[in-house]
Amino acid sequence: MARNTTIREYVKGFRNMEASNPSSWLSKSEIPSSTEINGEGQDTIDEPVPVPVNKPVGQWDSKEGYLSDHYLLLREDAVSPLRNVVSELRNEPNIMENDSQENASIYEKVHIIGFTFATSGIGVKITFSLRRAGKRVLWEQSKRLVTGSMVALTPAKDMFKTICRVAIVAARPLDGVQKNPPEIDIFFASPEEIEIDPQQEWVMVECRDGYFEAYRHTLRSLQRMSMETFPLSEHLARIDRDLLPPPYLAEQPYKDLSLLYPPNHEDCLNVDIINDWPQDSPPILDGSQFEALRRILTKQVAIIQGPPGTGKTHVSVVALELLVRNMAPGDPPIILAAHTNHAVDQLLRHVARFEPDFIRLGGMTTDYENIKPRTLFEVRTSTRNANSASAPRLPSLARTRKVAQEMRKLLEPLSDSDQPFSSELFVKHGIITATQFVSLQNGAAEWVRVDEPGQIQGDIALWLGTELVRAESGTLPEDFGFDFEEVDLEFEQLQEMEAEAKVDDEVMDTLRGDYSGLKEPFTGRKTRGVTEEAVKAALEKEDMWKINVTLRGPVYRFMQQKLKDAMKKAFRSMAKSYEETVTENKIGRWEADATYLQNTRVIGMTTTGLSKYRALIQSLRPRIVLIEEAAETLEAYVTASCFPSLQHLILVGDHQQLRGHCTVKELEGDPWYLDVSMFERLVKNDVGFSKMITQRRMIPEIRRALKPIYEELEDHESVLNRPPIPGMGGLNTFFFTHEWPESSDTHMSKINQEEANVIVGFFDYLIYNGMETKNITVLTFYNGQRKLILRGLRSHPNLQGCIFKVVTVDSYQGEENDIVILSLVRNNTKHNIGFLSVGNRVCVALSRAQRGFYIFGNAELLSHTDALWWDVIQTMQEDPNRVGSMLPITCKNHGETVNITEPHQFSTLAGGCERECRVELPCGHMCALTCHPFAHDLVNCKKPCKKPLDCGHDCDELCYLPCRCATCVKGRGPDYANSRSTSPRRTESAQRSLHPLSQTDLREGKPFRDFAQGGHVKSDADLAAIATEELSRLHLQQAGNDKTMPFSGEDSAAGHEMKLVRTCSKADGPVRGVWKGPWGNAASKLSPKAKEKESTRKDKGNGWNLKRR
Repeated sequence: MARNTTIREYVKGFRNMEASNPSSWLSKSEIPSSTEINGEGQDTIDEPVPVPVNKPVGQWDSKEGYLSDHYLLLREDAVSPLRNVVSELRNEPNIMENDSQENASIYEKVHIIGFTFATSGIGVKITFSLRRAGKRVLWEQSKRLVTGSMVALTPAKDMFKTICRVAIVAARPLDGVQKNPPEIDIFFASPEEIEIDPQQEWVMVECRDGYFEAYRHTLRSLQRMSMETFPLSEHLARIDRDLLPPPYLAEQPYKDLSLLYPPNHEDCLNVDIINDWPQDSPPILDGSQFEALRRILTKQVAIIQGPPGTGKTHVSVVALELLVRNMAPGDPPIILAAHTNHAVDQLLRHVARFEPDFIRLGGMTTDYENIKPRTLFEVRTSTRNANSASAPRLPSLARTRKVAQEMRKLLEPLSDSDQPFSSELFVKHGIITATQFVSLQNGAAEWVRVDEPGQIQGDIALWLGTELVRAESGTLPEDFGFDFEEVDLEFEQLQEMEAEAKVDDEVMDTLRGDYSGLKEPFTGRKTRGVTEEAVKAALEKEDMWKINVTLRGPVYRFMQQKLKDAMKKAFRSMAKSYEETVTENKIGRWEADATYLQNTRVIGMTTTGLSKYRALIQSLRPRIVLIEEAAETLEAYVTASCFPSLQHLILVGDHQQLRGHCTVKELEGDPWYLDVSMFERLVKNDVGFSKMITQRRMIPEIRRALKPIYEELEDHESVLNRPPIPGMGGLNTFFFTHEWPESSDTHMSKINQEEANVIVGFFDYLIYNGMETKNITVLTFYNGQRKLILRGLRSHPNLQGCIFKVVTVDSYQGEENDIVILSLVRNNTKHNIGFLSVGNRVCVALSRAQRGFYIFGNAELLSHTDALWWDVIQTMQEDPNRVGSMLPITCKNHGETVNITEPHQFSTLAGGCERECRVELPCGHMCALTCHPFAHDLVNCKKPCKKPLDCGHDCDELCYLPCRCATCVKGRGPDYANSRSTSPRRTESAQRSLHPLSQTDLREGKPFRDFAQGGHVKSDADLAAIATEELSRLHLQQAGNDKTMPFSGEDSAAGHEMKLVRTCSKADGPVRGVWKGPWGNAASKLSPKAKEKESTRKDKGNGWNLKRR
């Protein structure tokens, strides 16, 4: 099979581009240079960088102008966050992270400790200190130093005055960052910037607002497009509104549409879809969907707007199935892309139904059943032995290994050495003359030393004598106690970020390759008052032994630095060769991959992947590209999909929902409009599009809040008869308005404590009434409020062990749930509503709920501040009115309504009204709770038991606890063993927690960090610790009080799995947390001091139910 040379030509083309355009935007390197980040150091004046403006309305005069404008806009968004951090640190060298105005992360005492020679590049392993953070980091959910982030380093004594080194985080393995001190791997921006000195102390910074990996490949693609044809540019750049059929369709317009209609519709087997489109909508599509399908299939630029719940994905899937069915042998693959990995996988799961042999490119999937087996990595792995496609890589891999061996040999004097540098090394690199070398050798030969274990050997050690000292250690361990910093991201968001930084489809958290550790344990003693001129003068002596002893330490330090500089120069030269082999290796890998992809009919990836794998995809000459979530994708990412072979571009989205995300907020809106997508720009310029109008998500009561945005939106019959929300008396939407003031957290994110409290209480009330936590989503516009609500939910005694969906609006696009609770936060006297004034975000927030939608905020402030909110609130006040300062909740038992005005009111309720229950429990006592919707076998009766026992005494325990005779226990009577019941009084069903973890989660012990609400490790650990202590207390108590009960053997509790349910006596009912684990292990983990403390603790009635499994 002939090798595909298109990839090689694509990659090699960059060299010609940079050489022929030395001063233009085309010459900018893939990774910013030190000059671009740091300017000229301390002489740099922090002036605004000139940035071209976008044109949301109007056309570009040329392809070059369009590409350069979008390149420079995107470059500024990618680079300026780090540039600003470097400038801030240069001006304030001692600033702490909490004081940074640029959201800087600052790492001190950075030291290079080794090199990994990986096929993706030379990884430099570093250690660092978190002193300026001052807290421990929960790395599983921290955005710090994620793979693909861009960092800047400067010598600790320079602080960006003259020196700056730019690097990319190559790998952040969890076991590395959890070390003390933590470790990561970085790639320096270029071979010319690589450093090798393990004794050099650096300071490293990053901006936690930006993520360079999301930009770098798209920036490179725009540069490459300047050398290519730009198909469809007449529509995309010059706004030609005359949309024709794609050329491949004009050549053969007859298509099989039988998929759309029931069997026996023979007239649909061969339809001229350009000139004879069917008049009747098929059963599987409504009228607006059918019109959208027609546009998708027949226009070379097809724009489809799908408001919330109207079936954008459904229409896309139907169109894809028709396109695939009508493909001819030899046709190139259809390319699918979306903004997020989640959306790509969702679309491919539908594709798998009719095209199971699709291939997923790049990133990381969480769908291990349907998508993972079809990733390129898995496909390649499963066919590698039967396919010689990897042969093109073999020569480049061999060259890579050869260069790596030479570089490792160069580093040997620094690799785990326990001796000072040898005189041979100094003369080899020209640091000393041959005469000086001989003098060292001859002088050392005159000394007689008695060898001792661990003694430092060599002529340099003899020459230095006591002037040879241990070098200062690198980064030292630190202890920040148990004070963790706030988590940055939901776990799945972090995975989404890191997925795009993987070198391949393979999930690799560590660099793979030969490793050379660096160690330089010795140096010369410092001598005060010795100048560099004095050192150089001393080195002019031909006999090294004639140098004054007090000067030998400084002289050695000078020689040592000169040697490392010489080694660095040689290492950098070799690194250039290594970089060339890495490029060859990438080309070889893609050439091999092209053989797997060339016969594939559907290939899916993210919009970032479109650029990252552009050379590979372009080699397949695709002519159809479909992009989902196109309206929330920055324009440059879509532009990069315009391969020279492209004939048909399909954009599906909704510009009235989320826009693209910019790191630099100033670039959003006037005059730059970087957040305006290609989708929105073409719609605003009256390029033809189709809009779907029938929604299938929201009940009409929820949908009406969207009337100011989507006036023509209609309801499908499927949303008309959904069950009401339990405990709300038919109130399925409500805007609870209040005047609780906002504030800010330590990261200056807006929060509202009282609003968070009432939401937590309302959430608990819904759970009491039978809703499951998975069916409730809490949305907010502010990450600070998200964290605040999460803390409240996790600390609520009724909700221990639950999994919560508390997310920001921006991360919930495309999602939906039964109930959505929206926290608006803002309430101030300045009438500032921040993000709440962004109509696109408001649209997303109002359109996620299916059955119940409850808003908490200041309706009056919003109405007087923003026109859209005025319209929304006016609409919700129409009959029936769903806006008020009292939240009415309705008891299912009595139909009574309680009007909630303050958070504390929920604590007096048990999910019902304020009446006392007074229903007889299974034990015969009356229920002491207020009205509640849950069954009575879940109630722990806290009244004295008083049941007659076999010993003749009455039980002295509370009713829900196992029976026990205090008299017999105290006196150790003969019937003691028979006077106790070893079984709980309540039935097994009564031992269930109201809000337990699922049995699967308990059985697997799944870590809470695997879920997307950010950092509930603490509540889980606290609960487990409490349970362990209580189990141990009970174990020790039984050991002391009941010597007849065995602790080993068949009847022993040890080794059996135990379930512990804590129940607290409160007016709002049984408050409980669940912990499950082996009885014996829990007791064994308690310290002697804790055992003594627990054995003396008195049980005050906060009961624990213990059940052996």
